[in-house]
Amino acid sequence: FQGREETVPLMDWLTSKYAEEFLTFSNRMQVKHGGSGWPVAGSQWEDYTEQQWDKISAWASMRMQTLWRTVAGMCLYHPALHCHWEAQADRKSRLAQPGVWDPSDCFTCLVSMQMYKFFDKIQLEHTNRMLHKFPDCLKIAFIDCEDKGITAEIDMVHPKQKRRYFSSLFDKTCPDLSSGQKKAKYRIELPGYPILGDGKGDNQNHAIPFMRGVFAQCIDANQGAYFEQMLLLPCALGEFRSRKRGDGGSKRIVGFPEHITSDIGSIGDFAASAEVAFGTILQRTYAVLGARMHYGHPDIMNKLYMMQQGGVSKATKTVNLSEDIFAGIDFTLRGQNRSIKHAEYFHLAKGRDLGFNTVLGFFSKLSSGTGEQVLTRQAFRMGQVLHLPEALTFYYAHVGYYFTQFLVSWSMPLLVFVWLLVLLSDENRNFDAFLNLGGQPASAEVMAKLVGVWFSWLLALFLVATSLPLVAEVWMERNLKVAFERFLKQMCTMSPLMFIFQAKIIGHYVMNEVRYGGATYVSTGRGLPTDRRPFVGEAVPGSFKLKKVGGLYLDYAAIAYYDGVMLLAGTVLILVAGGVSKAGASAGQLWWIMICLGLTITSWMWAPFIFNPYQFLYKHFKEDFRSLLAFFLEDSGRHWVEWYDRTQLKPRSGGLHRSMVDITFVIAVFFLAAWYATVNLKIQALTVAYASLQDWAQALHAVMLLPPIASSLVYCSLVVLCETLVGCSSILRRRLLRPKRSHAKTLRFGTMATTPLEAASGEAPQAEDVEGGEVASTSDAEDVGDEEEAPHATAEDREVAPAPATTPGLAHATTNGFEVASHQCCEMGIPLAFSAFIVTVTDIAEAIFVLRIFWEVGWHNGFIAGFILKWALLVMCIFFGEGLLRARCCMVLGCCGMPLQLWVRAHRMARDVVVSSIIFTVMVPIVFLNSLNEYLCPGCSAHQLLIYRDPGHLARTEAVVLDILGEADDDWGLDLEADGEPAPLVPPVPAEMD
Repeated sequence: FQGREETVPLMDWLTSKYAEEFLTFSNRMQVKHGGSGWPVAGSQWEDYTEQQWDKISAWASMRMQTLWRTVAGMCLYHPALHCHWEAQADRKSRLAQPGVWDPSDCFTCLVSMQMYKFFDKIQLEHTNRMLHKFPDCLKIAFIDCEDKGITAEIDMVHPKQKRRYFSSLFDKTCPDLSSGQKKAKYRIELPGYPILGDGKGDNQNHAIPFMRGVFAQCIDANQGAYFEQMLLLPCALGEFRSRKRGDGGSKRIVGFPEHITSDIGSIGDFAASAEVAFGTILQRTYAVLGARMHYGHPDIMNKLYMMQQGGVSKATKTVNLSEDIFAGIDFTLRGQNRSIKHAEYFHLAKGRDLGFNTVLGFFSKLSSGTGEQVLTRQAFRMGQVLHLPEALTFYYAHVGYYFTQFLVSWSMPLLVFVWLLVLLSDENRNFDAFLNLGGQPASAEVMAKLVGVWFSWLLALFLVATSLPLVAEVWMERNLKVAFERFLKQMCTMSPLMFIFQAKIIGHYVMNEVRYGGATYVSTGRGLPTDRRPFVGEAVPGSFKLKKVGGLYLDYAAIAYYDGVMLLAGTVLILVAGGVSKAGASAGQLWWIMICLGLTITSWMWAPFIFNPYQFLYKHFKEDFRSLLAFFLEDSGRHWVEWYDRTQLKPRSGGLHRSMVDITFVIAVFFLAAWYATVNLKIQALTVAYASLQDWAQALHAVMLLPPIASSLVYCSLVVLCETLVGCSSILRRRLLRPKRSHAKTLRFGTMATTPLEAASGEAPQAEDVEGGEVASTSDAEDVGDEEEAPHATAEDREVAPAPATTPGLAHATTNGFEVASHQCCEMGIPLAFSAFIVTVTDIAEAIFVLRIFWEVGWHNGFIAGFILKWALLVMCIFFGEGLLRARCCMVLGCCGMPLQLWVRAHRMARDVVVSSIIFTVMVPIVFLNSLNEYLCPGCSAHQLLIYRDPGHLARTEAVVLDILGEADDDWGLDLEADGEPAPLVPPVPAEMD
């Protein structure tokens, strides 16, 4: 149970999910092996023997997304072909002769195990078990490697190549080696290190030479098959028949749908529903319109044509992250009226992701791959050769979907920006007679009418239209009742929150990829959605110290939470500025837009927590609170500083120049220009209305353009000066003065510096002769725990490392010409959280001091507009400060740049403190309601009903009574206590177990 009573073991979860099937399996085993060979142990897993566990593990593997299930399904082609042979009943043919017919001669189940060379003992045992379990058609291809040997020069092996690599094949008939591996039956030497891409495409392409026959079907390791579908194989192969020899218009790729089996829980059903609609009705439409490309793994392809275009997948690193689609694109670009057909009478099983993080991780990979796909020459050529209808369909089916998600996710912030700008630009109504505004409607009323037309009951029609493909497909496959039940069930389990957040994730990753590049493969694992993810990390029990950093807030802070708080603040300012109260009769039309804003804000800020298992349990909420405090306060904010430097400060390297050419800078300049024009009009109206202010007009214009940073910069400079004089060692100073480790940094020109195969074998190349590149030594490398993460990378949990040393025992620590005494009067210095609070207060006070004139004359809208302008100027200054910290000149400044580092990080920590506090505070009432639910209805959790569509159950936990003294009365069958009295019988105690 991993120390947590709600963390259910995998087998318990499977037996609960498939209770009847497990009961049938147990009964079958008892009949087969007898009562003594298979005791009725139920869920007492420790009572099973190793031989029985082998049977149970095979049963469990067939109900999970495992390679065993995939191989078992694909090997069903073997008995299906044999059934067709028997059904023909042609006993006079040569195939009917004894020992002639073998289905393995026309079908091969080829498993490409890239890392088989480095399997451990358990993995080798499982591989051998799979070979003995399934028919002879099962063969395994892997990449073998060995030292160059003395014949390397004769064989013309490149001098810088450290090893020789081979594509190898073996089956069950191959003899075993002393290492436990199988001896390869065939080996093909490869020209150097074979993994040039992200691994998946290379893994497919290197096994193509061992495929027999003309047709290939590439299957993922999380799929399955059904015997009834395998019997339809002759019909599927019949799709490739040509009208005549050399017919260029004959089909070379035939697509088929997938039967999604992973619809467990709400998130699993959401992902499965999207996949069902995408793999059926949408693929049919794309095929008719001429824009369906290969990305369905049940697709059957003509292997000869795939080999002519370089394989079934493109394998260039980063560019071909979405490798499958390029098979169809290259196939279409070859012309000759080639077509890709989609048929739906034949399908395979497919497992999708089940958890919130894994689903979004999968979409982040797709979005990053799409961002790279836009930049490829194949996409450029497709736009040139396709006719307009096909080109528009190709755009909508691929890149357009992801760009649309980005535009939809930013539609609400843009609307709030325009709405707020119009409201605050309106003249002050205290001067109607003076400004001659009689008869003109207020800006609040104008915006209410406009927004009311855009967001009305038609929004419900739009919501239904987005779900129409799924409803139509389920209606055709099942009936209208089932379709509407599924639609209503998804609405009741908050599917809009999931898809709104998903649109935000897709838009973020696809635009980040276009801006920064560097897409990488994201391994989601496809595990069960049973683990609770903490808020920011795991705390040491009973203390305010972290032992692991990583949680939902850190995963999505820069992606969604910051924007969610900005959208919330904009909505509140609209209400304060009279966007609803001053709308007059049009205020009743604003319900729909408020619903949309509420859904967007709720999704961007709380969707990950709503779909997080056991999120609102009181005991875990207390742990999250302790972790949150430790994250910001422990070691003067060390955990936050390391996370911020690793994930937000370093990824966009390039210094101030790269920051200024970024699209974010252009948007910020437009934002500043709009609000400065608004405030400028307010100042002009103020000087006209009040003659005493005319002499101060120029000064007011200048002061409005000054960002509120003077007092906070003074504070940060004084703090750094005091810490230097007193001898304090703050977290920033310790990170600056820490000793640097020397690493070998590789300048890549063709291959990776340290290959995965080399890393797995434990033989990393030396710095002076790295295979495939030149080597440069650097002395300014960061520590291992502080390596930067790319903007698109998926956040990973990190174990807490010891705090940076304060360099004790040294007479003086010298850094860039500055000497720092080794004696420390104050070990930690002023906490960064305290500095964050002070700079926030000083910035607000400075802005209010400048804008107080608007408040004094009663121009509250002018005060709000000026405050927004001051906030935008402050954000721009922080943006420039981060650009300076990324630049190399900041490293040269050393301790002289400490005030800037403190100023930037204090403001960023203040932002994280405010955002996390808002999110955490809003969840407090929900925790109270969840505790009340547990007290009134134990075993029936509303939150579990939302996530798993199952309220949970009460599992019986038996209390074991031990007779310590051994004085039990065997005659009466009672356990006696020490004084001879019968011990109370303890019945099974019900305990909540989800």
